[in-house]
Amino acid sequence: MAKISETETVVKKILPYLQRRHYDLNADITFEYPTAGTQRAALQFVDILVKNGGKIAFLIEAKRIAKPLSNKDRQQAIDYGKSCKAPFVVVTNGAQFESYNSVTGRRIKWNGKLSDKIPSRPDLPAALAVLRKDPEAQEVNYNNDQTLPFRPGLPLKQLNALFARCHSTIRKNEKNEDHAFADFAKLLFLKLLEEKVDSEGTKPFYTYRFHELAQISEANSDQIKDAIIAMLEKVEKSTPYGDVLTEKLHLNNAATFRKLVIELAAVSFRDSRTDSKGAAFEYFVRATLKGKKLGQYFTPRPLVEIMHALVGQEKIFNTLSLAGDMKVVDPACGTGGFLVYFMLSAVEHANQLCAAGKISNARRDEIVTKIKQQVFFGADAHSGVASSAKMNMIIAGDGHSNIRAEDSLSAASTIWNVKEPDIDLIITNPPFGTSESETLNDDDRTQFEVGGAKGQILFLQKMIRSTKSGGEICTVIDEGLLNTEQASELRAYILEHTKIRSIVRLPEITFKPNKINVKSSVLHLEKRVNSVADLDDDYPIVFVDIDSLGYQGSGEAVRGFDFPAMLQSLDAAYHSIDRTTSGKSGQGAHWRWFSRSSLDIAQDGTKRFDLKYWEPDITSKLEAMRAAGDQTIGTINLVDTKRGKSPPAAVYVDEEDGYALVIKAGTNISRYGTVLTDGDYIEKNVFDEMDTVHVEFGDILLSSTGDGTLGKCAVYRDDRDDAQKKAGIPERRAIFDGHVTLIRVDQSIIYPEYVCDYLRAGFGAEQIQRLFTGATGLIELPAEKVQSIFIPLPELTEQIRLSEALRAAESLFTGAISAANGALTAARSSFVESTEVA
Repeated sequence: MAKISETETVVKKILPYLQRRHYDLNADITFEYPTAGTQRAALQFVDILVKNGGKIAFLIEAKRIAKPLSNKDRQQAIDYGKSCKAPFVVVTNGAQFESYNSVTGRRIKWNGKLSDKIPSRPDLPAALAVLRKDPEAQEVNYNNDQTLPFRPGLPLKQLNALFARCHSTIRKNEKNEDHAFADFAKLLFLKLLEEKVDSEGTKPFYTYRFHELAQISEANSDQIKDAIIAMLEKVEKSTPYGDVLTEKLHLNNAATFRKLVIELAAVSFRDSRTDSKGAAFEYFVRATLKGKKLGQYFTPRPLVEIMHALVGQEKIFNTLSLAGDMKVVDPACGTGGFLVYFMLSAVEHANQLCAAGKISNARRDEIVTKIKQQVFFGADAHSGVASSAKMNMIIAGDGHSNIRAEDSLSAASTIWNVKEPDIDLIITNPPFGTSESETLNDDDRTQFEVGGAKGQILFLQKMIRSTKSGGEICTVIDEGLLNTEQASELRAYILEHTKIRSIVRLPEITFKPNKINVKSSVLHLEKRVNSVADLDDDYPIVFVDIDSLGYQGSGEAVRGFDFPAMLQSLDAAYHSIDRTTSGKSGQGAHWRWFSRSSLDIAQDGTKRFDLKYWEPDITSKLEAMRAAGDQTIGTINLVDTKRGKSPPAAVYVDEEDGYALVIKAGTNISRYGTVLTDGDYIEKNVFDEMDTVHVEFGDILLSSTGDGTLGKCAVYRDDRDDAQKKAGIPERRAIFDGHVTLIRVDQSIIYPEYVCDYLRAGFGAEQIQRLFTGATGLIELPAEKVQSIFIPLPELTEQIRLSEALRAAESLFTGAISAANGALTAARSSFVESTEVA
């Protein structure tokens, strides 16, 4: 397509506008068109040349974004127009958009107005006819064109900044932000509705335009307020969309209305990326609802696209074509991100098939009408968020009447029913950590066969029960649900009633841009025709590992990351995976996959679903160690493998007053296998009472909880030197707290440091990462899992040699780091002293 030169104005600002004005980027437009000259050095290139019937109609000269247009820029465009014999030219910086007669160099008035617009493609011949009749015409009246002027689309960061300014205006002027989201959403909806009818070429619902209201002076701000209120009343009473505006508008200050209108009038949301509009909605929800009420975790758009690829872009169209109808549900729809994206993608697919001649226009229109009005259903428990989802659906195409403000876990929910399963596809990101015990009545609880109060446990059951046989479920899920003992009954329920098509591990930073730290995965399930209570069928379950979605934890894009290529790679490979044979694997751009037999998962003690537990490289090593007869921590531990006990904080004392150290996972176990003695101490009487958690010299202490601390391991040794021993300084005593697991070995045959080093730096560390359970920072390694860790035991002398070699290298490393830090500090100090003014 276009040769992208120094300016991004063409691609990011102009092309969306041209497409919306119905110009064909292939048939009507030429990029980088040479204007004159026979020598290459003399050539000048026009950014965009537009043709009509094979003849030059006009050209567009694009300047750097945000660079104010100068008279030199305008004259350059006019000169290009004269050289090419173009009737008129456009010069733009992505914000200003001006049209000039190439013959006279004067700015053109379209239909009597100096509008920032060009004629639409259907209107272009009429406008050109005026200029052919009078090449020097300044007023070009070609029809009663009431379309909107050019306004730039914005990237996500700039949209969020705009929304932040609007939020600040409401907070500052209204002195109350309780209704900020609902009020602002109404004004935004008016602007989006204005753009929707403009783009579709349908009759506007009201006579006011945001760009006209924005020109009203500050002294007449009341006129803007009255106009907005009138527009809302018009939509509520005289359009099909009145049900989304029933809540009272709380804004009162006329200055607020004026500021919001000016901000909204300066942007084309239609020409902004589709995902940016949804993300901007979500910004305001996060800012005003703090993003945590009702367990709301907004779904990043790249993840929505990944889940769409898992389901398949042809799924909705094919189902409608074959069955005649389809029901797609998001029971926790938030602002409608999934529903809007899946709806627009299905419409686009139908349009592509029609353009390729594979279906007729009539058939396309029939299916698109169904897609927009009859397929998609959603619910959100927060009425303001549900209203936003309705608005989003209206702007995208409609279907808003299928969005409900209701608790979808209630038996009275209208979008689904466990007694009458009729759903073909559920696509959702339900609340993760919310407890629903207080909101459910006895009738509600009859929907759930597996006990539990957590929202995701209940949502998954209702998803399965409400989906018809052969239907699909694609849902984001907290990884704790995949691996904890408490959720093992639910996992058995999933295996019994569904076939697991895939379990997709997401990057840890997936939700961090929303200030949410949660380890999550995607479950892609297919409802069984008949349940399998014995879990004895054998089919491959596909595990997918995605290492990046193209953005950092801050939300910034990863430079050079080609997300479309990754998505295309995943889409193509995922649907061609061999689903008849287990034990296969493959990889693509920033993702990989492997498959395991469903029998392996079903026969595992806790039926774990987490990808890390089934890593082929690790499980094959474990199988080899088991076959070789290697021992486990449980067989070499001389005491029961258990966690310690934490004394009450009130009994802690300083080191000089203490008798025993309290060894804690986070502060007393170093990364290099030693115990750190700074920390909390207890007196002898407390130590004596806690006799079940005393630590002995040579004991191995394993940190067993928490991100960043789990897996650290140390050996407790007598740290007195000979002089201290001769001086009669007593041995230091210690206990271990509730986040530490103790291992005690026969030191005549096992070197404690070897076991410690194996657990923190050897294959034992990989086993720990495989075995831990939980998510969202609350991870832990249960004592029984510690016992199951395999460990090879060479001769004692070899154990000592291996461990001492590792620790010697670590000592050199830490020494070098310390020396380097010291040298850097000294150099900086010297520089400061040498440059100080006397």
